[in-house]
Amino acid sequence: MRKFVVSLLIIFCSVAVVLGQDSTVIGPKGISTQVKKRISSAKDRLVIDFCMMNAIIKKDGVMVPADFKLGGFNRGINVYFMYDLVLDKKKKHPHFSIAPGIGVGSENYYFKSFGMSWRNDSVTSFYPLGDSITSKKSKLNMTYIDIPIEFRYRSKPNAKTGMSWKLAVGFKVGFLVGSKWKYKGEELNNSNINVKIKDVGVGNMSKFRYGPMIRGGYGPASLFCYYSVGSAFTTGKGPKFNPIVFGISINGL
Repeated sequence: MRKFVVSLLIIFCSVAVVLGQDSTVIGPKGISTQVKKRISSAKDRLVIDFCMMNAIIKKDGVMVPADFKLGGFNRGINVYFMYDLVLDKKKKHPHFSIAPGIGVGSENYYFKSFGMSWRNDSVTSFYPLGDSITSKKSKLNMTYIDIPIEFRYRSKPNAKTGMSWKLAVGFKVGFLVGSKWKYKGEELNNSNINVKIKDVGVGNMSKFRYGPMIRGGYGPASLFCYYSVGSAFTTGKGPKFNPIVFGISINGL
């Protein structure tokens, strides 16, 4: 969590330093005409999502214990390059566009009191570590190559700032390119030895994800939400695990 917060602070501080050093950006009378034009003409080609996650999980008592729960701060990041195709080009301030894109998404789900098993079984499951095991961290990481597409609306730019209100609805398909379970804590055989485990290639993961998304905000900052219609695991071979991803989106270029 500390690394995530520090990263956000670095980003915002860097922007503040750049603005403070460039006299053509903000002068005594506010934002310059040149910068306002640059802001209003931005097509949001680069989209960076700072994500928090939860999931709808079916607790069947077999692959998922009845008392299983995710941690409170599951986090990740998406970085997409989008190509903005304006639909009403004849207007001075076009409102509508379609934006296909491609990028990478990475998600981390934390469950400190539970482990994962798939090596010696035909199914993948979560299991309780037990009260005798002291766990510091247990998490599932999934990385995807995503192909999003958005239908976008932009309001008329503000005369003073050049910024617009923005709303986008869309859909994305992602292809799984990596997964791993990481554990840090006492060895699972009760030997009282602290270990670090990174098991790459979690079994029975779905090869792709898909679902709707929505994004809305003002200027370069937006809020977004995505729901994965398909489970993160293969049906019948792993838990029914449908992620819900939301957070802050920074859009530029």
